[in-house]
Amino acid sequence: MADTVDAAARRLTVMQPSGDARLASRFLPVAVAAALAPIVVATARAVDRGWLPVGDNAFFAIRAADVLTSHPPLLGTWTSNSLATGIDANNPGPLFFDLLSLPVGVLPGGAGLAVGVAILNALTVIGIALLAHRRGGPLLGILATAVSAGLCWAMGSELLFDPWQPHAMLLPFLCFLLLIWSLTCGDLVLLPVAAGVGSLLLQTHLSYAVLVPVLAVWGVLGLVLDLRRRRREHPQAWPSLSRRFAVWGAAGAGVGLVGWVQPLIEQFTAAGDGNLTRLADTLGESASGTVGYSRAAQLLASVTTLPPWWLRPSFGEAWLPSPDAIVVEPDSASLPSVPLAAGALAALAALIAWCLWDAHRRDDRVASSAVITAAVALVAGMVTAGQAPIGLFGLAPHQFRWLWPLAAFTAFAIAAALARRVAPSPVPRRALVGGFSVAAVVLSLLNLPTYNQGVGPSADDYAIPVIRDLGRQMGTLEGRGTLLVDLEGEEFASPYSTPIMAELQRRDIPFVVKDPTTIRQLGPTRRFTGSNADATLTYRVGNGTRKPPPGSRRVALHEALSASEREELDELRARIAVYLAERDGLELNRRGRAVARAGKLPQSRAKASGQPVSPEALLASREVLYTVQEDLLVLDEVWAPRFERYARLQDRFDEQTVALFLGPVDGASAGGPP
Repeated sequence: MADTVDAAARRLTVMQPSGDARLASRFLPVAVAAALAPIVVATARAVDRGWLPVGDNAFFAIRAADVLTSHPPLLGTWTSNSLATGIDANNPGPLFFDLLSLPVGVLPGGAGLAVGVAILNALTVIGIALLAHRRGGPLLGILATAVSAGLCWAMGSELLFDPWQPHAMLLPFLCFLLLIWSLTCGDLVLLPVAAGVGSLLLQTHLSYAVLVPVLAVWGVLGLVLDLRRRRREHPQAWPSLSRRFAVWGAAGAGVGLVGWVQPLIEQFTAAGDGNLTRLADTLGESASGTVGYSRAAQLLASVTTLPPWWLRPSFGEAWLPSPDAIVVEPDSASLPSVPLAAGALAALAALIAWCLWDAHRRDDRVASSAVITAAVALVAGMVTAGQAPIGLFGLAPHQFRWLWPLAAFTAFAIAAALARRVAPSPVPRRALVGGFSVAAVVLSLLNLPTYNQGVGPSADDYAIPVIRDLGRQMGTLEGRGTLLVDLEGEEFASPYSTPIMAELQRRDIPFVVKDPTTIRQLGPTRRFTGSNADATLTYRVGNGTRKPPPGSRRVALHEALSASEREELDELRARIAVYLAERDGLELNRRGRAVARAGKLPQSRAKASGQPVSPEALLASREVLYTVQEDLLVLDEVWAPRFERYARLQDRFDEQTVALFLGPVDGASAGGPP
């Protein structure tokens, strides 16, 4: 009995207003403003320098602009899981496009897209602070703000306005975790908010397909348990409480239903299987198998329990075997050993269990609900990671980005439980408020300079000046009728094709496509039928810019190299050809010989088997370029700088020399010459 009275007294002390509480309340706006500063500064900087979406990011610009037009988006973007399952499918819904449609419609170029994503991130940072403050006053509000500032710092400034779903949904997911925690604390009014944010996550990226439903079930269950407790303790207030539950429950259901109208329309009106059917058919399907639970434990431990945890170095490096790796083969991924991962997760589970026991002993339902929510999220995360398909990119980090906000919330829940344990004492409480405030400010200040993680489409920011230059020249395409955008022969994840289509849309030039995957990205109304195009628009990169397709003429060109640089490249190429002829090919170092044995250097491997090697073939295949970039050659001090200069110039030419060609449809003139 004495323990219960003592616990109640401590809880009352935390809740009572005091001078310390008023002082802490003044710190909260400062911490929130600091956390918002990197988002505002990074976005303003991007708009000022004329940022444009490249690669897949441009799909968000196109589809957001399609809202309330004759090309209404009913689905999300095409999912790369299709490559693993062999079934073309999209992420479930277009809520993200809907949210971005207003800023995209108001602001020109990429500004609307960047500002729209920044607004979403800023609102979630504010929401995170308010939710935590609602649960535990300024102390938890400032702690949550510091955690959100840490997640923003982990992402880096250039991802704070990045629309790519694996990045754009990170702060909303952290906010969703706090919403679920708040529901388990009995906060009825948040039901519609949780339904809206959960629908946004679930529709925008399939990686949340297990996390969101499991957490939603826990949130509703925790809410029901809290309502039962309140009914038992205050039966006279139950009639009013039950009416509020009915009202807010109906509001939540209504928000969920409205949010899923568009995917349901597509499901029942699609020609053939609807997208929800396709997604159901992909369950458990993967040509390369799934990640499995041993490796899932390694992934989970690498972000949640082992340094640098969920902070910046871990985000960019993830578990890549080397800094420039794209494909992460499961067996070569940089992960902790299974015993280390299991031990680290066991230690985390023990810490969570102790926090839960201690919070229960103190009758602190706010802290106990937080750590239980973290535990449920970790279990759901283990299932998500274990069942994830191994696709074209192996353990692609973008499929597991949800780990970072999950780990951030876990850290928040543990810190909140520990902080509330000592909060009744004035000196520790003031120290915690000051410490969390300083952490929020320092992390935000560190995030103000430009920092690009180089992950996802943001890695292709070199293409922005190219796209801008091509866009200025595309006015000649106006009035040419509907254009068939030819994507045949396009490299996977090209940074150019989608921005070119976005520029066509901006200029009100109608276009269609033939590629089935691109049709699923852009909607069935842009399908080429064989008779709904007046001309074909083709783009070529590198050497392809010098050879127009049959019957076509060039209408735009971006030269990556100046005239003097092109002359220098030609001279270097000729000198290196002589060098290769004199030495009968490339002289590989030990690592280079290993790469050749692995089959990645076919020309050099042919030399090892005694076949003649052509210098022209080595240069044309870009084997010389690759071996220089990967440091696979033995070169003396005279030739090393020549090869390096050649590689820099050749790489720029190959990646940033782009041309657009206009020609007839299917080789026949359509409506006169272009």
